[in-house]
Amino acid sequence: MRDGRSGGIADRVDEQGATQMETSVKISIIGAGSAQFSAGIVRDLCINPGLRGSHITLMDIDENRLDFVWRLANRLSGELKAEIGFSKTTDRRIALQGADFVLNTAQAGGHQWAEDQRKLGEKHGYYRGTKLHNFPQMQLFLDVARDMERMCPNAWLIQSANPVFEGCSLMHRETNLRILGLCHGHYGYLEIAHALGLEPEHVSARTQGFNHWIWMTDFRYKGKDAYPLLDEWIETKAEAYWAQNEFEFWDNQLSRAAIHLYRTFGLMPIGDTPRTCENQGIGWWLHTDLATKQHWYGALGGFDSELGWQAYLDRLQHKVADIEQAVTDESKPVTGIFPPVQSKEQIVPIIHALVNDTEGMFQVNIPNRGGIVKGFPDNLVVECQGVVSGAGIRGLNQPPLPAKLMAGAMIPRWSQAECMIEAMRLCDYGLLLSCLLMDHRTRSLQQAEQYLQEWFADPRNASLARAFGVLR
Repeated sequence: MRDGRSGGIADRVDEQGATQMETSVKISIIGAGSAQFSAGIVRDLCINPGLRGSHITLMDIDENRLDFVWRLANRLSGELKAEIGFSKTTDRRIALQGADFVLNTAQAGGHQWAEDQRKLGEKHGYYRGTKLHNFPQMQLFLDVARDMERMCPNAWLIQSANPVFEGCSLMHRETNLRILGLCHGHYGYLEIAHALGLEPEHVSARTQGFNHWIWMTDFRYKGKDAYPLLDEWIETKAEAYWAQNEFEFWDNQLSRAAIHLYRTFGLMPIGDTPRTCENQGIGWWLHTDLATKQHWYGALGGFDSELGWQAYLDRLQHKVADIEQAVTDESKPVTGIFPPVQSKEQIVPIIHALVNDTEGMFQVNIPNRGGIVKGFPDNLVVECQGVVSGAGIRGLNQPPLPAKLMAGAMIPRWSQAECMIEAMRLCDYGLLLSCLLMDHRTRSLQQAEQYLQEWFADPRNASLARAFGVLR
């Protein structure tokens, strides 16, 4: 018997009639072919005694990658002597049957489709592409969510694939599911602490905003305000740091761009925020070409440049190769790559808190009910700190963001997101076109329409073309 009130977690009765709580759950990973991500979740689950006896269903449309991850998961579980079961399938609906938690990490079309869309954007005058690639993703998100409404309506959907902000807002408006978005970006404050030479165990921070658009509202070291320490670093050490020109593609947190945004708005942008201002009025000029990006983000031009992105893909390929070697060489333990230590991923600790009613504080993306982030509607998903327990997830309210930040950064980002969310929700061609017309690189209506025409003509966008009334 499944109890929908607790996310599908069952009670059971022993021979004496006493009720015992069964902590085992069924977790379905959609897009499980990502070996590094899936194995990390498996490892975190294996070392969590509160979820002993759980079952993971791995789902991916790529059978070869799926088989590999399934083999990796079984080896990892065996080495850790964990009571975790595994199954695999290429059928999403089979994976969703009876699920208590669904982790969606799938990328529509994979990296190749993303690259093809980027190149198409550049062909039409949009350096490094546009946000059109979010629409196939949001369509996939809705497909998964609607299947869940039929197959496992009481399950939690944990969304980790991007775009978390627009995608989760869309799914909350279109379904009755319990949806949680998660990301790593909030850990950016630790990079600041490291640069300042602060002991991380004595550092705390609070951030709020939208996913990939969050701002550090509180920064403390040993209980005292640490913003003055950051100001001192900027004045005395930042130029020398930037002159090294050795920081790699992921080092957006202390880039010239990040410090510029801090100086402009008075709060430090955290994680992915400094790099995701390319289509915003406040930061498009940071991304006009490679040379400009290199000035603001270092030698590789940041994560999103042609150099930075290729460095990321190369590193990812090397990591996958290392994992493959470890899995195929049974003389070496896979725990050498995935040691039995809880990762920074919040997924398993959150599941544990929900299932076993163990209260914890996490960084979450949830609906803005009750005005968690002041000035925005309830049906918009915001990123904030939240208390998680058996009662669910409760976002912690914070004071309003500074008026300058709201006017110059938050409201423009909301406007852009709202146009995308409603374009997808309504399948409205005019709103989709408006998303492009908002882009500073659009020089004419004809440019935007020709771009959209070719984008819709790609067979991989056939279902979107039908939904938007372009293909009948």
